[in-house]
Parts: sequence; structure tokens; C-alpha cells
Amino acid sequence: MSAASTPVLSGKILVVDDEPHNVTLLRDLLESRGYTVVTASDGERGLALARESRPDVVLLDVMMPRLNGFDACRRIKAEQRTAIIPVLLVTSLDARQDRLAGIDAGANDFITKPIDTADLLLRVRNAVVAKRLHDQIANQLSQLRELERARDTLTHMIVHDLRSPLTGLRGYLELLRTSANGNAEVLAYATEADVIAGRLTEMISQVLDVSRLESGQMPLSLKEINLVELLPAAVASLGPPPTGVELAYDLPSSPVMVTCDPELISRVLTNLVGNAYKFTPSGGRVRVGLEDDTDRVRFTVTDNGPGIPPEFRGLIFEKFGQAPLGRATGARSSGLGLNFCKLAVDAHRGKIGMEAAQSGGSRFWVELFRNEIKA
Repeated sequence: MSAASTPVLSGKILVVDDEPHNVTLLRDLLESRGYTVVTASDGERGLALARESRPDVVLLDVMMPRLNGFDACRRIKAEQRTAIIPVLLVTSLDARQDRLAGIDAGANDFITKPIDTADLLLRVRNAVVAKRLHDQIANQLSQLRELERARDTLTHMIVHDLRSPLTGLRGYLELLRTSANGNAEVLAYATEADVIAGRLTEMISQVLDVSRLESGQMPLSLKEINLVELLPAAVASLGPPPTGVELAYDLPSSPVMVTCDPELISRVLTNLVGNAYKFTPSGGRVRVGLEDDTDRVRFTVTDNGPGIPPEFRGLIFEKFGQAPLGRATGARSSGLGLNFCKLAVDAHRGKIGMEAAQSGGSRFWVELFRNEIKA
């Protein structure tokens, strides 16, 4: 392909070279192809122009006084605001060690002197296209983040405003239950309505707590806790297991001490066990286990429900993330409980995950590291 056949593409090119003849040659060539060209005669000035003018591509001579091309390239790539700019080293050095030095400095490509016009224009064009694609993706990502922030703000406002009327509704339902005067039907309806209102209250709390954890506004209240005592007490707060579901424990006989926020860790466990209850069929079993190693503790919740397909195991910990569970169960989830668990465990600098259980269901695990967080 000849230089004349290279498509015209606009863009800003920074040429850094201490030889005026080379600068003139490159500027005339690039401007004839529609590029805007800014120039510098040494590496220090070139670095300053890279920061100020934010070019699409830098053509950087290697052999220069004050700051050579390798060092200038390294500094361009070290700064966040200029790191993405493609740097093409222009050099007469063709030894292997010189190219390795350029790659080590972060150079994106090489142009060898004497300059081949067609080769230079093609490499510059490709670098500009790559930079434009990166800019488009970065802009789209920024827009998506803005939309997500707007969505989260709106959700938080709506959910927060729902809390007061829902509290009032539950109060009136309690009055209705106490004034049923022996009417079993009215009492049953009021009780079921209060259960549903309780679920809504729980969902509202989950949304608000996730928002607080994401923004770092839920500080940890750290205490040294014996998990052998904490785990059964937390599970007991859920009440008895669903009819036909067995609850079992695999706990050490001796204390297992760890520094954590006991309220948050209790809620992590109740979320995991509550999910296991929902998805375990009658005749199934939910098992809570605890392992103690020198540097970490690990508790698990295992069920023999329908399980989660491998391709959805990463999704379930995302906000509003859900996995299809087939028709084996009518249970539904808001997709916030596991997201809360992940954020709470992350706040402890721990790990959370899930895997397929030998029973055919799921095993969720949480690891807390003793050396990561101190009271």
C-alpha cells in the first residue's frame, strides 16, 4: 500500500525529536494526511505537551539530550492521565536489546529510521484508531456509571420513603389482629398480610444496607467472637426450619475465636441459611459447618436444593443478580441478599463464594482471615 492510498484520518499527533529536519519531515507528512501536529525538541518538553495537549499518538525519538525516548516513554506510561496514549518510538536502533528496552518502557510500536512513509502512516493510523476506540469505550463506561449512580440514588430515595408508610401499615395490621374478636378468618388474613409486609420491610432494609456498605457508611463494630456460639444463635433467629427440612451442624468442640462485626456476620449467615431454606425441598437437609485453621476460619452452608448452573455462579453476588433455578421451587429472591453478604465479607477483607455440593445442591462458604482485620 502506498502512502497516497492510506485513508485520511483526523487526530492530534505529538512529534518529539531534537533534529529540526526530522520534525519538519514528520509534520509535513502528517499534516498532508489531515492530522494536527504539535512538536517538541526534547523529552522534557514532549512530556509536558503530552500532559497539556492530550494527543492521540506520540512519535518519540529515542536518541535525545536531557531526557531520552526510553525514559520519556516510561514517564508518559507511568502517569494516569497520559498512560493510554499510544507511544511510537522512532529510532535507528535495531538491536534486540534496544527493542526490549522500548517494550520495557511501555512503547506500543516502533518506527525504524530511515522512515518508510507508507509504514509510518499505517502505524500512526492504527494507533489513532486504537486510541479512539479506547476513548469511546471509556466514555460509554462513564455514562453507564452515571446511569447506575442515578438508578441507585432513585432506588435509595424511593425505598427510604417507603419505610414510614410500611411501618404504619404493619401497625394497623397489628391492631386488626388484636381486634379480630375471635374471627379466625380475619385473624388469618391479617397475620398473612403482616408476614408479607415483613418481607417488604426486610427487602427495604437490604437495599438501604447495601447502599450504606457500598458508600462505606456502615463502619464495622469489631469484637472477638466465638463462632461456635455465634453461628447457632444466628440461625436460631430465623425460627424453625421449613416443614420437612432438616438442619444439621458440623462445629468444632472447642471455641473458634475471630475478630469481626458479630451483627454483620450473623446477618451474612442468616441470609445464606435463609436462602438454603427457600430452595431446599421437603425431605432435604441444610448443614452449617465451621473449619478453623491457623490464619483463617471458614464457615459453610450446604443444601441439596436445585443448585446453581456454573455460568451463573459469578452473577449471584452482584446487585439484583439472580440465577434461573428451574421449576423445582417457587422461591424467589430480590437478588440483594447475596450482594449484601459479599459487601459485608469484603468489608472484613474476607472471601465469599459458592461451589456445587456433593449432595447435588450448593455449598456457600465464607472465609475470615485473622491477620487481615484487628479490633
